[in-house]
Amino acid sequence: MKKRILCLTFILTLLCGTLAFSSGYSRSITAYFSNIKVSLNGKTLNFSNEPFIYAGSVYVPLRDVSESLGVNVAWDDRNNTVYMHNDSSLGYPNSSSEIEMLKNQLKAKDAEIERLKNDDDDDDDDDIDDLEDKLNDDYDRYRDGYGTLEFKYKVSQLSNDDIKVVMEGDFDRTSRYWRDRNDSDFRDFIEDKVCDEITDEFREDIQIYIYDEDDDKCAEYEYDYSDRDLDKEYEY
Repeated sequence: MKKRILCLTFILTLLCGTLAFSSGYSRSITAYFSNIKVSLNGKTLNFSNEPFIYAGSVYVPLRDVSESLGVNVAWDDRNNTVYMHNDSSLGYPNSSSEIEMLKNQLKAKDAEIERLKNDDDDDDDDDIDDLEDKLNDDYDRYRDGYGTLEFKYKVSQLSNDDIKVVMEGDFDRTSRYWRDRNDSDFRDFIEDKVCDEITDEFREDIQIYIYDEDDDKCAEYEYDYSDRDLDKEYEY
């Protein structure tokens, strides 16, 4: 069939003539019409507007092709957006009002997710409080020979999910109570008692800080949960 040449003012006017555009621009193009046919699984498709060739590409109406493929299509003139979805069970917007409704539904889902997240955070806070109480009840004293070190625990969870433990001692770091302890046995107490108790509830790394009654740092340890290993960072 003899090709026909047509100058189009605006290509989208042909493709989506029923759509209203909130903003854009126009230009003249040269398009070739040659009775183009499109076959899908052996069946020739019918189009609301005739396909054409422009700049080496074939242009066909998007909605006609999509609906033949079972894909839902909707135009949002407010945002100049074509919405496509191939799951009809989820539905798709047909108008600005339905699009707005879907946006509100998404906001509601986001709010629900945030609420559930906050509930989880509250549960974690409760677990932290319970853990702190248990440490203060069961591990408030460390006995080494004739000396006894007394501690008060403060437990918190850091932004990277590590557990932070502050042990405030009822002694001075220069006193014989701290000085005369067996370093290796004390680290075993931190690892085998305190860290094991924490990892029963939280599978996270642990940072342990020990301070004396004057708020001077006596020691700092880091427990690697994956390696099940306690490292000494500092000891006075």
